[in-house]
Amino acid sequence: MSVNGERRGDGPHGVPDPRRAPDARGAAGDVAALESTILDLVQDLYAASDPVPPDLLARVDFAMDLLNPEDEVAVLQTDLIEAVGVRGAEPVVRSAEHSRTVTFDSESMTIVIQASPSGETVRVDGWLAPPGVHRVRVRAGDGELETVSDELGGFVLPQVPHGLVQVIVEVADADPPQARTVVTTAVLL
Repeated sequence: MSVNGERRGDGPHGVPDPRRAPDARGAAGDVAALESTILDLVQDLYAASDPVPPDLLARVDFAMDLLNPEDEVAVLQTDLIEAVGVRGAEPVVRSAEHSRTVTFDSESMTIVIQASPSGETVRVDGWLAPPGVHRVRVRAGDGELETVSDELGGFVLPQVPHGLVQVIVEVADADPPQARTVVTTAVLL
């Protein structure tokens, strides 16, 4: 039977309308099928308009691999990209090289790194606040680089591979003598 050109049980565009189900026995099945169809359409819409990055799983594994429950996490606060080289008042870009300054903050420490391209690698200059002599490690890819900050909190790693990196600072507090670790979120250099 049709009403206004639609068959009984059908809604617009031929999609079943659960409010017009012919009997109670088929209603639950019709609603489940309709919900499944709608969810499939929403999934297809998101897959087309905002697909999952292909390297997302690797990035999450990289970021979570190191964390311990006791670690203090320093989160990204600012990320500035600057042209390399200055002549007069106007910045001059030498090829496509850019310096990048990234700031991370945690409850007890601020970590600032400046990453500058250096051939096939990146030179990382860093500063810790409050300043102090601490062991600093940088995870990059499958490897790890290590240095020690000076009494002003400065450190340099001249050859860090491009890719995801994390800075790990092993802080040795003098009063009371206790070690703790501050770990930054992963950032792509």
